[in-house]
Amino acid sequence: SKLPKNPIETPAPDVWAWGVHPNGLGYKARNSLTKEQCIKNPSTAGTVFCRVFDYSYSVDICIKYPEIASLKVCEGNTYPADVCASSIVFAKTEGCAGTEYSAEVCSSDIQFALLDGCSDAIYPKKFCLANLVLLTANGCKQFKTDMCAADVKLAESENCAG
Repeated sequence: SKLPKNPIETPAPDVWAWGVHPNGLGYKARNSLTKEQCIKNPSTAGTVFCRVFDYSYSVDICIKYPEIASLKVCEGNTYPADVCASSIVFAKTEGCAGTEYSAEVCSSDIQFALLDGCSDAIYPKKFCLANLVLLTANGCKQFKTDMCAADVKLAESENCAG
């Protein structure tokens, strides 16, 4: 197919893809979704079809679609503490910065335990022994001897000396 001499929309051909159908007929189709289509379909946020547009979603939409919470369209939102604690996806967003988590949430996953909001959490021995990276964490200090004994290389490290 060839681009018409006077295309209906400009700037053509940037907004249209031209091709030949297997039956021999020419056709045209948009190269991407419109901004309105992207806004109405949050699941398309961040995809090749919508990343060129500048738009954002409310907190409610970003909560409803957790897969977009860390994308530009959800930047600037602040999430409630219960939402931050519900998923590591939310917990890692800037919208959850400053959130303090319960020991239960912090010990549910090592990714939570490594967040600033878990710095004061006290962990169960089993969790500390399963996650030796927490050797210097306040919440595992009481199990330092057990943790150092659990791994030869760790036992020889500076953190276990003395």
